[in-house]
Amino acid sequence: MEEEVKNEVEEEVMEEEVENEVEEVKENKNEAKDFLDEKPKKSIFKTIFNIIFWIVILILLVTWIMDYMNVRNNKKPSFCISNNTHKYDDGTVKECVGLGYKVYEYNRSSMTNGTEFVPFFVGIRESSK
Repeated sequence: MEEEVKNEVEEEVMEEEVENEVEEVKENKNEAKDFLDEKPKKSIFKTIFNIIFWIVILILLVTWIMDYMNVRNNKKPSFCISNNTHKYDDGTVKECVGLGYKVYEYNRSSMTNGTEFVPFFVGIRESSK
């Protein structure tokens, strides 16, 4: 009889331990689910900055594409910040500085005439003579 009581007590203790472990697993599962469901909150500053950034990039792309197409079709660029004319002994070079680009129009006898659309850091070509 003592053994039966002892076995029953052991079974009850084991059942309680199993129930406790099951509850712990459920709690951990809920915590993990809550952690995965949480979305990082963006600050209003980051959102506004992100919108302004993409608007500026879009505006730059539109101006570059429009002026590139104008130059390609032998028209003058639309968005020049400054226009300069460089005079040489054998002709002139007209320079248009835009937002991140330059357009050079060459009218010189020492080099081939034409128009170049280049990044802002590229300078005027020198004559080969």
